[in-house]
Amino acid sequence: MIFGCPRQKTGIMAGRESRSSVCVKMCPQQRARHEAYSEPSKDAQSWMAAASQRVCAHLNKQKSRQVCKLTAAAERQNQLTAQLKAAEARNRVRQLRQHYQNLKAGEINLMISCQSNAQRAVRLEQLLPVRERKIHHTDCMEQLQVDIFA
Repeated sequence: MIFGCPRQKTGIMAGRESRSSVCVKMCPQQRARHEAYSEPSKDAQSWMAAASQRVCAHLNKQKSRQVCKLTAAAERQNQLTAQLKAAEARNRVRQLRQHYQNLKAGEINLMISCQSNAQRAVRLEQLLPVRERKIHHTDCMEQLQVDIFA
């Protein structure tokens, strides 16, 4: 016997009547309590299964999008890092080459200054690397020319 429902008769749970007829005879509050712990119908079970599949598919799609975004960002970061490392390596090589050339030019200049003969000095001077002077195109006139026009 279930308490709290005045309409319910005794002896209903004897097994003669079906579940739906038992629920129909209960008051709404008692029916809600009873249905809360009973198995859902097959339609409701199929709807819940389909809904859970849709939710899982949606979550998987979101995760895959996030993974794609993360991999793209990580790939870009790796590319930038590689470019920076390559630029630093090129700069180091350039600096080493320039340092070596400066040392070599200094040695040759020292040898030139130590020569007793001008002919030997000229021969050694040919070994020096050619260095162009930078020309500033902003002011091509020499100081004398500026004084003449002023």
